[in-house]
Amino acid sequence: MAREGFLILDSDLHMMEPGDLWENYLEGPHKANPPRFFGAQQQKLDKSAADKGDADRIRGMEVQGLAIPSFAKSQGATASSRELRRRSRARHPHFNVARSRGFDAPSTLTAMDIEGIDVAVMYGTRGRQILCHDNLSPDYAAALARAYNNWAYDYCKTDPQRLKFAAQIAMHDVGLAVEETRRCVKELGAVAVIGTPNPVNGQHLHDDACEPLWNALEELNVPIGFHPTGNSSLKDDAGQRYVGHANFHPIAHAIRNPVELMGAVASMTTGGILEKHPKLRCAFLEGTAGWLHWWLWRLDDHWEKFGPGCERQLSMLPGEYFKRSCYIALDVDEEPAVDVVNKMGAEYFVVSSDYPHSDGAFPEAVQQFLGLPFSADQRRKILWDNCARLYGIPTPAAALTRELAKLAPTG
Repeated sequence: MAREGFLILDSDLHMMEPGDLWENYLEGPHKANPPRFFGAQQQKLDKSAADKGDADRIRGMEVQGLAIPSFAKSQGATASSRELRRRSRARHPHFNVARSRGFDAPSTLTAMDIEGIDVAVMYGTRGRQILCHDNLSPDYAAALARAYNNWAYDYCKTDPQRLKFAAQIAMHDVGLAVEETRRCVKELGAVAVIGTPNPVNGQHLHDDACEPLWNALEELNVPIGFHPTGNSSLKDDAGQRYVGHANFHPIAHAIRNPVELMGAVASMTTGGILEKHPKLRCAFLEGTAGWLHWWLWRLDDHWEKFGPGCERQLSMLPGEYFKRSCYIALDVDEEPAVDVVNKMGAEYFVVSSDYPHSDGAFPEAVQQFLGLPFSADQRRKILWDNCARLYGIPTPAAALTRELAKLAPTG
């Protein structure tokens, strides 16, 4: 299916979880208390509606009596999201088909065919958002993650060669997160775990409490993909300070994703995690990449100035850990990232269509990326090679045959 001769691996394509996922997949005593989902006007969505054509209308959720997001009742955010969604859904008739099917796996595969995407690593939408509250009880948060992962496994079974999934883990209890990581990788075939870049209950990624997770990921040889979310009620969230003020939604969304990822990059590199765990692989997703060269320069500069007196010493500059172990996703139309790729080399970059989110570019995501002034070698690395190396996904046999044919002597 390669488009313009390039194999394409989407680093971060999204599933839109049905409203009855938790009723169907929650286990044990938690099954009696599933999350409740609400539409744009805060009405409760009935089971059948949330499961099918109204998946787009889910704007907020009540989880164990807690509201996610904190701005779910904001008329400004509702109007802003509704207008973006209206323009997005008008771009291609497939959205009507996908929405009527509840964005199920067959409709996602059709969307991939329309874009020209060969393989996608699937990340959640509400599966991410539903864990973004500090006050969830740890056992309940772990049960939500387990339910989501079981559903995601069933979703990707539709075509396991093309649909891979990243497992959700709840950082409210690192021990339970490690258990779920092992289960998902060994039993369900997850190719990554999804990382929360924000602190949860004040716990930063480079705190000692997180060490068991890094040990497990090294042992299992799977990466962590850090992915912010717009629907968050975490106390330590870069967008929270703008909630309730005019035009907060575009301001908070623009700031949250790159800033939270900057913090995660700092923890993984300057915080010493990648010093202690040289085999750990990390990805930083859906927060653009045009800032990366400057941010690594600043981390290096500050380590040289302040690092010699710090508690944990590093054997390399922070930027060198990133180049050894990390990848970052650029947006399909991100012209500022072209200069960063040229400065750093293409080896650290991946790309995503972000389907079916309203701020994605479907059905023109791949077309827009191919419009960026990259060389054929840079495109090949960003569209497939780097992402395949990140997630440990083998190149399809048909593509290998084509590559060998190119090397065969002629005449």
